[in-house]
Amino acid sequence: MSYDPRTAWESAYRSQTEIAYPAEGVIRIFKGRFPKLNLPTEHKGLSILDLGCGDGRHLPFFASLGFEVSAVEISDNLCESLQQKMSSISVPVDIRCGHAGNIPFDNGSFDRLLTWNSCYYMSAGEENFQDHVKEMARVIKPGGWIIASIPKKMSFIFNGSEPANSPGYRVIRDDYFGARNGEVMRCLENQVDLEESFCQEFEGFCHADIDMNWFGLAYHWHVFCARKKS
Repeated sequence: MSYDPRTAWESAYRSQTEIAYPAEGVIRIFKGRFPKLNLPTEHKGLSILDLGCGDGRHLPFFASLGFEVSAVEISDNLCESLQQKMSSISVPVDIRCGHAGNIPFDNGSFDRLLTWNSCYYMSAGEENFQDHVKEMARVIKPGGWIIASIPKKMSFIFNGSEPANSPGYRVIRDDYFGARNGEVMRCLENQVDLEESFCQEFEGFCHADIDMNWFGLAYHWHVFCARKKS
């Protein structure tokens, strides 16, 4: 049976009734001050897209910062459930079905785009990460910013994975959480590979790293912010 990302993630979220807290890294980026982070700190009245919003954990946080919030998830069922959750806690958000290779919003819709643990999933479209980069850039306004996290090749997510059809991609085979087995993911070689993958559309890269062993899981992630070229 072939891998169906929509069915896999609907199953993963089906029993989840509470919304998780926002990722610590996202809070630090949007509320912290760091010497090598050039992301503007004014948020009120700006638009933001949470691409691959999962259980919606970042949506109330963004609304509290004054953003006009939109989100994308991979199936209609997930989007409907998320819309109901957000309505129940009075968080205004426009949630639509799509993925990083097919974002259902107009050109230049957003001042900010968050892709936290999401843009490197390839099974919903073609095995071409550059299409994802171009599509994300398409919906960001000139001079707007992308905020992203992508697993490093030594992350637990790639444990037991196999080479995919194209170099730089891996098929997940031993996902600890059980939702990704069969998924094709972009596997970046290093930070240079990351910038080369995004530099045709973005500039002004600000880099950070998540590197920790969390009770037996190796959490190693590239984190970056970059400005869309004007």
